[in-house]
Amino acid sequence: MAKSPAHWATFSKLKLVGSEFQVYGHEYQVEILEDETRLQCARKATQTTFSESYILKCLHQLIHSRLPRGILYLMPTADDVTDFSASRFQPLIKDNPETIGQYINDTNRANLKRIMNAYLYFRGAKLSQTIQSSLKSSTKLKAIPVDGCVFDELDEMDQNAIGLARGRMAHSDVKFEWYLGNPTIPDYGIDRIYEKQSDRRVWMIRCQACNTETCLELEFPECLVRQASGKVYRACKKCKRPIHPRHGRWVARNPDREMTGRWISHLSSIYNDPTQILDTWESPDLDKQNFHNIVLGLPYIPVENRLTPAHIYATCTMDPQLGAHPGPCAAGIDVGRENNIVIAFKPTNHTARIVKIARLTNFNDIYDLLERFHVKCLVIDALPEQRKVREFISNLSYEAFACYYQEHQKGDINWRSQEQEARVNRTEVCDATHEIFISGRISTPRKSEEVDLFVRQMCNIAKTLETNEKTGSSEYRYRELGPDHYRHAMNYCYMALSRITVCKHTRFANVPKDAWDEGFKDSGSTGEGSWLGV
Repeated sequence: MAKSPAHWATFSKLKLVGSEFQVYGHEYQVEILEDETRLQCARKATQTTFSESYILKCLHQLIHSRLPRGILYLMPTADDVTDFSASRFQPLIKDNPETIGQYINDTNRANLKRIMNAYLYFRGAKLSQTIQSSLKSSTKLKAIPVDGCVFDELDEMDQNAIGLARGRMAHSDVKFEWYLGNPTIPDYGIDRIYEKQSDRRVWMIRCQACNTETCLELEFPECLVRQASGKVYRACKKCKRPIHPRHGRWVARNPDREMTGRWISHLSSIYNDPTQILDTWESPDLDKQNFHNIVLGLPYIPVENRLTPAHIYATCTMDPQLGAHPGPCAAGIDVGRENNIVIAFKPTNHTARIVKIARLTNFNDIYDLLERFHVKCLVIDALPEQRKVREFISNLSYEAFACYYQEHQKGDINWRSQEQEARVNRTEVCDATHEIFISGRISTPRKSEEVDLFVRQMCNIAKTLETNEKTGSSEYRYRELGPDHYRHAMNYCYMALSRITVCKHTRFANVPKDAWDEGFKDSGSTGEGSWLGV
């Protein structure tokens, strides 16, 4: 039992909240409990007992003195820690006095437990301090030396806390990282780790009739067969006879990867009725977001809430990027280690054409680039280089604005010409740049390595509905899925386009107007409101 967490939990008859630990019905837990690999992740549906498995693993390691520096168990917020300690961890100690309770020397603090000679730290991942406008920190994560970290409900965490937590293992020889969570949106959090970094294990169930293995998660909804009575059973993908989740094993789809990754859904849990699952799936009132996240353990986002590469590539022309342009052009710059630049002009009142995308580190080079394209309005990210940005735009002979995203601002862009500032709601301007690519009101240079990077970064944000825990109010916000610098440069360029006129140069004067532009004029519109803030 000292070597095997599964034997320890089974033969000690550990009492969990509402039940006694048993392998039957949780066969997929055995390998999880026995897995001691350094890197692990689990993309899971709700109520699949994965969190319990990882808590038991932590306790087993500490009780048998395998991790002298202790373990950091990270949850999204301090409230989550308090709730978990009161409703699940404290009862686990109380109900198992000999197996667990006798080894815990301090049970008074909800976020700290001394087990034998090491500590189990429970912490919330919400970072409370902001340093130099952008670097977030937390004193709760700074003074903790540990051998390993467990990240529970990864998608709900402040993603900046992950790096801080990893830093607590600097002097450990173990350095294990275990990630688990209910997925939210594609390419984010637990979904990104499972799909991009792990060996992508699935629960393969062997048919007792034909010996074929079926993964219910990969075969849904064909894996559920409805009988004449209306009752539904889990079916073999080959012979369509009933199969039972107890006859499963974990199989890696990318066995060459170092990280162990597992995906489980309600389909593979005997505690979830397949009839109810299929009824819900076939209901006209299906909430696809909740069903995918909660039942299937899959990320989901409606197409209208995220651009795809296909949307952007559909706007690509056969024209290469230009080296210069007679103007007038508009430019947007996202400031960082590399300054991402998007330059465009307006062939008509309601359409735009991107002529240059680039990354430059030197502001003198940026100045020369903008001059070659006869930029007449520039919008540039005000942060984090406020002093440098203000110095740069103060020396320009045309309109230039340092832009600040304002979370609670609604409606038009707030242009402050005297201060050379612009303020805009981040969600609204992201909506606007989303719409111009969906509608085809913008064109992009032909494919190249830089255009490919532009496409990836344009798609690296997604709109999600977020709820304020304190007020209960909900609102849509764009969540970063990866590097998105070109998306923000595009936002700023879009804003700048609203302040320039149509290009009249002969080379561009006969650019055909698209169907959207003609339809807009045929509707009798004066053109007001065709750009955000106009």
